Amino acid sequence: MTKNMTTGSVAKNIVYFSLPYFFSYFLQTLYGMADLFIIGQFEGAASITAVSIGSQVMHMLTVMIVGLAMGTTVTIAQAVGAEDHQRIRKAIGTTAVLFFGVSLVLAVLLVALRGGITSAMETPIEAVPGTQSYLLICFLGIPLITAYNIIASIFRGLGDAKSPMYFVAVACLCNIALDYLFMGAMAMGPSGAAWGTVISQAISVVLALAHVKSGRAGIALTRQDFRPERPVLRRLLRIGVPISLQDGFIQVAFLVITVIANMRGLTDAAA
Repeated sequence: MTKNMTTGSVAKNIVYFSLPYFFSYFLQTLYGMADLFIIGQFEGAASITAVSIGSQVMHMLTVMIVGLAMGTTVTIAQAVGAEDHQRIRKAIGTTAVLFFGVSLVLAVLLVALRGGITSAMETPIEAVPGTQSYLLICFLGIPLITAYNIIASIFRGLGDAKSPMYFVAVACLCNIALDYLFMGAMAMGPSGAAWGTVISQAISVVLALAHVKSGRAGIALTRQDFRPERPVLRRLLRIGVPISLQDGFIQVAFLVITVIANMRGLTDAAA
């Protein structure tokens, strides 16, 4: 459902939009926290360290993807305010093509570099196998993780911040249940945490696409809309890239703290 945020009470629109967005972001952060809490109940310091390092890397990537997708949110919102439906469709189609390509390139590149990333993080030797397994599975799942965040950015651009919150809430509950299944009952360790995260994101994508297909989202696209246009692409990147870099630099600080902890040994890294 499209909501024009340029009409009505300003205060009401801010609350209507910002609170669901806040809770969605909180629930996404809860992914990593849940993984660490649950693996701590079944595994030792090496597995906890592996999930901690993997979660930090994936959180940084997710934050940067969300920042880049902000270009989509702003562009679509401007088109909604102008009641320019063709511009809305073009922004959605260009976004889909752009991020599909970006997610595939990222997945291939990061899978190839996972050994170097593990080494750069000063991962304690005992945690290296678990960290590599966690990163491999999550890197392969980047297209799914990207898909959810892009669909969420499109909904928010249309003025609907509640639907992404519902999707990620379901995914978060699934993640917790799968963590207990994979890490508890099946004793899969860090790999179980990674599979839980990726499968949960896949569930959120399926829910979002089902919502779009039902027609309630108010999105109707044609093949022509998926032909990227340079002006639209430039607009998306001009807004999204600075936000993505800004958020990425903030996350680098947390990675540096993790590296320092890792250099102190397995016990400090797990703590």
